[in-house]
Amino acid sequence: MRRILPFAFTSIFLLFAACSRDAEVIVKNTSDIPEMVLRHSVPVGHANSVLIQDTLSGTNELRFRIAAKQPAFVSLQDVSNPSIIVYFPVQRGETYKLDFDGSTFSFEEPGQDAQRFYIAIPRYGHPQMEALSYTGDTDPVLVRTKLDSVRALQMALFDSLLRTRKISQQMFELIAADRECNVRSVMAQVGVLLSSEEIQTAAFEGFNPDSDRMLGALGYFDLMEAYASSKLMERREEIMPMVRAGQINTLLIGEYKKVLTGERLESAYACQWCFAAIQRQYEKELIPLYEEFKHTYPNSPYLAAMQGYYEEICAFHAPKNLSDDIQFMTDTEDISTMEALLSRFAGKKVYIDVWATWCGPCKDEFAHEGVLHGLLEDKGYEMLYLSVDKDRDDSRWREMVAYYQLRGYHARVGKALISDLLRLFDADGTMSIPWNMIVDTQGHIVQLHAPRPSDTEALSAALDSVK
Repeated sequence: MRRILPFAFTSIFLLFAACSRDAEVIVKNTSDIPEMVLRHSVPVGHANSVLIQDTLSGTNELRFRIAAKQPAFVSLQDVSNPSIIVYFPVQRGETYKLDFDGSTFSFEEPGQDAQRFYIAIPRYGHPQMEALSYTGDTDPVLVRTKLDSVRALQMALFDSLLRTRKISQQMFELIAADRECNVRSVMAQVGVLLSSEEIQTAAFEGFNPDSDRMLGALGYFDLMEAYASSKLMERREEIMPMVRAGQINTLLIGEYKKVLTGERLESAYACQWCFAAIQRQYEKELIPLYEEFKHTYPNSPYLAAMQGYYEEICAFHAPKNLSDDIQFMTDTEDISTMEALLSRFAGKKVYIDVWATWCGPCKDEFAHEGVLHGLLEDKGYEMLYLSVDKDRDDSRWREMVAYYQLRGYHARVGKALISDLLRLFDADGTMSIPWNMIVDTQGHIVQLHAPRPSDTEALSAALDSVK
């Protein structure tokens, strides 16, 4: 016994040490990119949170730790190209090694089958995109059966890992909850697409919103938003005045308060607020909602992600003086062609920006307005901003022009002119924004797809090319 006990004690100590330490992630640079700049999410309690993030940079290798008490999902994203992103499960005491070749993250080390299997599951960005594949059925039972069969195939891989003890029971439960969350979210969106309350209701049968089990799932917030939306639809007539008054986030958070408590409510409230603020529509309702959240959760880790947006929204609604260099064009509602509109700039070169208040990338470009204004002034150009916003958004359009101090001429185009823009952009009648054009002194569009303001060097050369 004297020889066995020290060995047993040492084994137990090593096992305890491994289980108590953080999860570690190591990313190896296998590309020819001289420096990686990556952003990763940081779980909060039981919640999978993409709101709390850290950014790291390095050359050959990056390392970071995740202090999660239970298995959790982590996102890893290339800052220079945000479309390159991967989500994978981790648990404390384990080390996860990935390769990054400049376009893809991959798990190449043995013993990482759960992560390899998980990242191979197709991702659609939003459940509604996946739901499009299931709109051929209107029977809730058939929709659920098809979704469950896909989930069963996905979970079979993790079942085999659990049976062979290659993943823990906790890790398996996290992935199972995530896949169930996905099934419910997609089914709810099928109901939305088909305008079927029966399918939406069936999506939430047996669903307990106030449970830590679902909180760790990647799609938990999408599911809660769909759940709250379905409840609001049950009293659509009652809530319409608040919807028209721009109080949709207040309504959704009100539904969360009815069914969630503790960190479930804190997480859903913060996510709803942040994802609204990120769109930069600057809804005034977000100001009192933030202040209520801060009062209720004064020590919340989410406040760090929320405060910058809160300050931006407050600044948007503060009184402003409109610059003399901002000119709203009049009598443009009946103009039906770009040729007719540009006739007002006869003899002048024009740089055009087609945008909308709901377009995030459009607003990203406004950060370069100072440099753009200097370029156009030096090279003898007029600036014309064309908004494709609808009539109901006229006030917001004018407020955004003032907030971003967009010097130049402004017009909000009518239906007829939008038709001409669609024709110009693409023969198929489609259009994406932001969209920039360059016009010569004869009123001819000489560059139909000109460089954006953020590409200063290319834009300067393009402007110089027009005589």
